[in-house]
Parts: sequence; structure tokens; C-alpha cells
Amino acid sequence: MAQIRTYPTDTNVSLSDKLIGTDNENNNETKNFTVGSLASLIMSQMYTTLVLNAQSTVAQEPSALDTPLQVTFGAAQGSSSTPVQIDALGNVTFNEAGLYLVNGYGSVERQGSSGGTAIFLFRGLLNGTPVTSVKAFHIATTNEAVPYELTVPFQVNAGDVFTFEVMRDSSGVNHGGLYPHTNLGGWSNTPSTEILIWKMY
Repeated sequence: MAQIRTYPTDTNVSLSDKLIGTDNENNNETKNFTVGSLASLIMSQMYTTLVLNAQSTVAQEPSALDTPLQVTFGAAQGSSSTPVQIDALGNVTFNEAGLYLVNGYGSVERQGSSGGTAIFLFRGLLNGTPVTSVKAFHIATTNEAVPYELTVPFQVNAGDVFTFEVMRDSSGVNHGGLYPHTNLGGWSNTPSTEILIWKMY
């Protein structure tokens, strides 16, 4: 029998493919294990932990057309000893490398005078470089709110900094922002922005 290391390498792997291994629970017998069974076992051992939950209750409005505004999420939270921390400017710093799920929410609305269409833009940045496509909201009516939420997986290194930016584009009128809402039906109020981050283990 040829040595295993001399066998050809197959990169076209399927879940029904088999690997040779030792069955520790049955007298160390040599057995075949399917790739699918190993994948299921690994996934069953993974879990997520919520490591950041922050929100803002203040209106966030760009100062002028074509002028980016960094989104904030309330007061600073966490420290260098926690997996993730955020400062009052909205800078999310990952202190531990790994895979994270980032959920961002913004209550997009047009306020101000009527007339024309507001073009409100949104993007995410990692270490100052855009890492999401630019999202656009066309809002022609005043007091029209558009809740926007996205969840993305992030593989990061320790020290990486993630931020969001919004902007009023000059292809539209100078209106639009992220606004909180006071609710009267007994539920909690709606924040202007919110961010939740889970770390996957």
C-alpha cells in the first residue's frame, strides 16, 4: 500500500466523501468518517455570544450635501479587555480576532421643507476603507420613515475598527437623516440607530 502522503490531493470535496480516522470510543478502531458528519459535529460545537448592544436616541443629520457623517450609537461601552468596544463617536474596535455577526439599524427619515427628492446614502467602513456597497434611499415625502437593518458576518483581526457613514447626496435636496421616535402605545421608543454584535466561537 502506498503511503497516504503520496495520494493525489482532491479539492473537489463533497459531504459524502470519506476520511480515515481513529474511533476513540471503540477501542481506537480505524474507520471511515464522512465529510458531512464531521461538518455537522463541528457546527454543533459552535455558538454565539452577544458582545455589544448599543443604540442612540439623538437625531443624526449631515451638515450639508456631499458631506459624510459618521454614525454614532450612544455612549461608549466596553474596554480593551472585552472582545469589542465602542466609543461615543461610533468607532467599533475589535479587541479579539475572530468571526463576528454585526447587525446595524438606522431609522432613515426626511424632515424639513417639502419639494424635491432627498437622496440619502449609507455605507460601512473597516479601518477607514469601504467594505459594503453604498445603499441609497430616495425620499420624496416629508415625515416618511424608512427603517433599514442589515446583518453581515465579519472576519476581523485584533485592532480592526468598523464604522458606518451617512451622506446627503447632491443629486437630491439637502434633507434626510437618522431620527428617533417617541411612541405612545406603551412600547419602548424607537432609536435613531442601533448596533448589535455577536462573537462566534
